[in-house]
Amino acid sequence: MNSEPKSGAVKRDIKKVLLLNPPGENIYLRDYFCSHASKASYYWGPFDLIVLSGILKEHFSLSALDAIILRSKPHQVLRYVKEQSPDAIIFLTGAVSWVEDFRLLKQIAEQLNPRPVMVGIGDILFAEGDEYLRKYEFLDAVITDFTSSEISDYLQGKRGEFRTISYKANGKVVSATRLKRVDEFSLPLPRYELFPFKKYRIPHGIRIPYAGILTDYGCAYHCDYCIGGELGFRLRNIDNTIEEMKYLKSLGIKELWIKDLTFGVNKQRTLTLLERMLQEELNLSWVCLSRANVIDEERLKLMKRAGCHTIQMGVETASDELLSKYSKGINRDIVRRAMELCKKVNIRVLAHFMLGLPGDTEENIRRTIQYALELDPYFASFNIVMPRMGTKFREKALKEGLVDKDVTVLDNSISYPVYDTPELSREQLWRLRNLAIRRFHLRPRFIVRRLFGVRSFYELRTLFSQGFSLLLTTWR
Repeated sequence: MNSEPKSGAVKRDIKKVLLLNPPGENIYLRDYFCSHASKASYYWGPFDLIVLSGILKEHFSLSALDAIILRSKPHQVLRYVKEQSPDAIIFLTGAVSWVEDFRLLKQIAEQLNPRPVMVGIGDILFAEGDEYLRKYEFLDAVITDFTSSEISDYLQGKRGEFRTISYKANGKVVSATRLKRVDEFSLPLPRYELFPFKKYRIPHGIRIPYAGILTDYGCAYHCDYCIGGELGFRLRNIDNTIEEMKYLKSLGIKELWIKDLTFGVNKQRTLTLLERMLQEELNLSWVCLSRANVIDEERLKLMKRAGCHTIQMGVETASDELLSKYSKGINRDIVRRAMELCKKVNIRVLAHFMLGLPGDTEENIRRTIQYALELDPYFASFNIVMPRMGTKFREKALKEGLVDKDVTVLDNSISYPVYDTPELSREQLWRLRNLAIRRFHLRPRFIVRRLFGVRSFYELRTLFSQGFSLLLTTWR
């Protein structure tokens, strides 16, 4: 049996850094401390690594390998890394794929001599990074905020306490202090040319190529089942944001996915940003994530004028009781009003629904399906709740014995449920999930609207390929 390489073998004079999105058995989407498998053929880029490319470019020679979009095999990645011989590797991982990822990363560490410094980022490492540092010899450090420049300091050899880096020193783990930053932040322009960005796709996009961008970081809300509220919340400098939008447009980007976890939280600042986007005549179409209790008619009208065509919105369930129990901060009346406003200004909504929260019954899930049909959003996504590490929901699930602490490979997208609830078995929950997808997407009204709503050949091709792939998951 091969033993894991010792930390004493690590290079410390770091000049060459590889940004690695590891390969996978499925199309894995890992970014912004979230990970799941693609339900269809869409794939968006490794946003964390793209942001980090801007932060690191001043001090290091950078290369990037997005092995998911290239559909590389582990042995091909291993060969590539040997040829590049980087001094450090910053890699993405996540609950959906970490076992696969770590298997390859261990091989890389064993076969390169001297081995590169290994730095990881992802949802599992945000939640339990110190434990993974102790358990895996090849792992040297963990990043808990991809917008921070502290990773550059670490790779240049600086040591001491960091807010956003946990690392090993003399066999011990020095934990990130996790002090919440409240100051306004700016980001250097990323090195998009390192990534095959023209291959990236989002399921609700209308133009390509597209790019992701942040106008704020973290989340101002604290839903029990989401890790976003643990990231803190900071606003990005508007001049700096506009500068990046102009840069992306110069690369030929036609569409943006604004990756804010809740776009529009600070109303006045949002209106100012939107006005600037109009003044600069960027003419970029865009998608964002927001909340039913944040958007209002004034914001929506200006968003529409500035190019927004689709909002992702967490509707979750038809049960106000469950929404309150899990700290969502909305109710059905708020959702209905928000949906009506979006339709009024002609902005499409991708509504996310969560099935299987403890307390959710078959009767309630059927009500949620009916609720989705009544709301009639332009798109709908039905997902099974997973006990994500680092969330209050996982703590409750562990305490109540719904899930074992060793259950760490998680996917709320296309994977089978990992636990029974007091109200529903896994089999029942999976059957209801499939029923929801088929009832919503196979309606003649939905099909006709989607066909007549197509605005480009790209969107038409996406409609058929992704629709078929999604429905195929319900007959597994």
